[in-house]
Amino acid sequence: MKNKRIYVTDMPRKILTVSEALNNPLRRRILLLLMDQPGLSARQLSRRLGISIGNLAGHLLILERVGLVKENRRGRRLEFYLNELMFISENSLH
Repeated sequence: MKNKRIYVTDMPRKILTVSEALNNPLRRRILLLLMDQPGLSARQLSRRLGISIGNLAGHLLILERVGLVKENRRGRRLEFYLNELMFISENSLH
């Protein structure tokens, strides 16, 4: 039997809630990094977190699916940002 590669697109398409996505400590660390340093690339994020880009990709995909993170392409560079619309401050609700 040959080794089968599994890609992020092979993951089940279960819809997660924001709270389920935030239940993972690594995803919370990703959000904190992007809060402090918006526009990091996947390579920069993976180095700061000490994980592989493949591992990071799955977590970023989940964060994007629930709307917490968005990506922006600048030429060949793909940058990641918090989706500010998802982070409404308590003061803006009054």
